[in-house]
Parts: sequence; C-alpha cells; structure tokens
Amino acid sequence: MTENNVTPARLSVEFLPELPGDEWGVPDGYEWIARLAGSGWYAVGLWGTEGWNLGRWPYQIVAHIDRPALEVYGLATYTEGDVTVTVFGSREERDAETNEVAVAWWITNENGPEGLTPDMSPIPRAYSGPYRD
Repeated sequence: MTENNVTPARLSVEFLPELPGDEWGVPDGYEWIARLAGSGWYAVGLWGTEGWNLGRWPYQIVAHIDRPALEVYGLATYTEGDVTVTVFGSREERDAETNEVAVAWWITNENGPEGLTPDMSPIPRAYSGPYRD
C-alpha cells in the first residue's frame, strides 16, 4: 500500500522515481533496501548527533531522495511491507518530518536516546537531523 501526502499543490510523487516493488507487492525489508540502489532513493540507517538506529531493520526503514533541481525531497517509510511516501519542498521540511518518525520509533522500539517523550516539541537538536560521522 502506498499513500501520498503532498504539501504544496505543485508537489507530487510524480516527481519521484518509483520505489521497489514487484508483481507480488513490496519485497521484504532487506530486499527493499537492496532494490533502492540506482533509483535515487537511499536508506537512512542512523539519525541524530550520536547516530542512533533509525527504525528496526528489516521491519521499519526510512528512505530519502533529494531532487534539489526540482525542489522536491522525498521521505518513504517502510513498515512491515507497508510503504508511505511523503513529498516536501525542502530538505529541512523533509528532515523535520524524519525527526518526528525517529522519535516515535525510538520510543516504540526503546532503542534511541533516553528521556524522549511523545509530546516532545521541538525535538532537541541532539536528536535531530542526519547523522554525520
């Protein structure tokens, strides 16, 4: 199942390459990650300043795509075979939504930083943004 959440009217998943699938539906998580290669999409394994696991592979996976020439940035979440794609007009908007996904999954999976709460707003800078080693 794919759901499209589009913010400004000019943004659409039509500006993004398709995510992996096959005639039987969405492949399992590790195969889905492998099939991202060459599509422009890439799996995001670590998030925040300390590089906490983002999701619980192969059951929960985040993928991003950057199309700056079109001002289109995509976020895909894979949750046990269900894929949701959201389109944003900036990397900052996309990363802010990824922050929200990360905190929700860290709380659910109990595998992220300590002291997180579901109503945390704004999300502290230490828990935000792509991990840079």
